[in-house]
Amino acid sequence: MPVGDFDGVLAVTAADAGYFGLLRDLMDSLDGAGLPLGIFDVGLTPDQRGWLEARGCTLVIPGWDVDFPGRDRMPSHYRSLASRPHVPRHFPGYDIYLWLDSDLWVQDQAVLRWYVDAARRGNLAIVPELDRSYWTVRKPPKLWGQNQKAFAWSYGVRAGYRLGRNPILNGGAWALRAGAPHWDAWAKAHDEALNRRSWWRRPSGPQNFYMCLSEQTALNKVVYGGRLPTTFLPALANWFCGKGAPWWDAERRVLVEPNAPYTPLGIVHLAGAGMKTRVWDLTVLQGGTLTTVLSRSAVRESAGLTARPGAESVGLEPVG
Repeated sequence: MPVGDFDGVLAVTAADAGYFGLLRDLMDSLDGAGLPLGIFDVGLTPDQRGWLEARGCTLVIPGWDVDFPGRDRMPSHYRSLASRPHVPRHFPGYDIYLWLDSDLWVQDQAVLRWYVDAARRGNLAIVPELDRSYWTVRKPPKLWGQNQKAFAWSYGVRAGYRLGRNPILNGGAWALRAGAPHWDAWAKAHDEALNRRSWWRRPSGPQNFYMCLSEQTALNKVVYGGRLPTTFLPALANWFCGKGAPWWDAERRVLVEPNAPYTPLGIVHLAGAGMKTRVWDLTVLQGGTLTTVLSRSAVRESAGLTARPGAESVGLEPVG
């Protein structure tokens, strides 16, 4: 099925030299969609930059878009996190910005329309880390879990209690219209988080971890605290593999959700410690297992697939 129209839409990501292989997987998964790609370069090699520019990518080396104590001691890739609330300034001239982390890949391009259509209506399109197949739904809720701690670190204990109980909105994939009020609100919330305390005196361990999460936490604050218009897309549109191992459908030759009706995943996201190199023994829907890393190239190699999928749909339909 056709997956356009993406006129006026820019896909945006970020990568350094170590993520170049994952970035190529993402680009291959977007083949045929007709989406231009903007890339925050936070440490690519000259050869990698040349390869990307030859394929029409627009590369930007971001500076620091927010001032905070101790930023000169932060690794270069943190600049791409700080730049997300400022994407339209770095890549001007587009109507819609579709952010896709470079450690994810698109299995079904139909989900990209879900993001873009919601953004065209003025909503932030984003996916909560919540699904019936995630192991987290079977785990007793913590009184003071990661999200509460992230909010408390960024905005104080009261915010941790009031806002941190909401499902995490994953910042790895989202879409937003240029000129939407979310951008300014997000930038201000992120600035507030980074300047409210002297975390920078110990830029390691939990301090480093919550600094890394601060732009995602700020975006969550904008949605839950600011009540700006938002469309929550289903987990299929940004499947968090660290919270739910997908299954393999050998007949359709796709990764699917691990519960009936075994719908194919739209986006496969490898966020989290060890997720990019972990070897999985995936349950095969028809029986047996498929042993593979969950990168696009590894899955296709393990399953014996060689042809590029182009823009065909594997079973998802447009929303709305």
